[in-house]
Amino acid sequence: MTTYLTLDTAAGISVGVVHENFGAVEVLAHERSGDTRHHAEHLTPMVQAALATAQISAPDTVVAGTGPAAFTGLRAGLVTARTLATVWHVPIFGLSSLEVLALAGMDAGANIAVPIIDARRKEVYALRARAMGPDDVEVLEPPRVLTAAALADEIAHAPAVPIKHESDAELYAEAFPDAMNIAVNPAVAVRLLLSRQARADAGESSPATDFGTQPQYLRRPDVHSGAKAQPPAEGNPYALGGDSRH
Repeated sequence: MTTYLTLDTAAGISVGVVHENFGAVEVLAHERSGDTRHHAEHLTPMVQAALATAQISAPDTVVAGTGPAAFTGLRAGLVTARTLATVWHVPIFGLSSLEVLALAGMDAGANIAVPIIDARRKEVYALRARAMGPDDVEVLEPPRVLTAAALADEIAHAPAVPIKHESDAELYAEAFPDAMNIAVNPAVAVRLLLSRQARADAGESSPATDFGTQPQYLRRPDVHSGAKAQPPAEGNPYALGGDSRH
């Protein structure tokens, strides 16, 4: 039996406590907020509330969403997750927020999905994935940042189901009128992690079985207001440094 704390700040804030027993996954608590500006103020109280609801003092494992997402919110979430894992002396695993969103969309009936997260500046973060069994996804196109219009055009020529987080339900609604708006259950991240761990145990070595907690930014933030949007970054310009797995 294992308890997991899931934490993701890519689209709003989601904190969950999930219990797994011989493959059966149950959500014990779920705290969420659509606030994208005050992560530092909300994260600790939300974690405390989730643990209290689940009636545990600490989980056995932390699972953190690695984005892509805006710099400030994503960094706040990952720093919080790493700090908690260190204090509790438990392992931490990172998963792509887009891949978790894709799996949630597949639970709702999608086969080939394009999960979308707001990148601001009239752009979105997106990847293309398809179902790989009931608890995993295969990434067909890696995460990118592009305009909503460009992505909508791609989907028109290569059909897929756009998947948006419920907190982004109104995001570019005209560009993606057929999008699924998904309330991502914390159990989805745990199911994806368990599937990836089974693949790693079977000897697979790939990005899917890396589990690192380096944040995905895809581009550098603007230094000051009024600056022109900068091009995608080479590599990861704001890596937290080091592999945090225990």
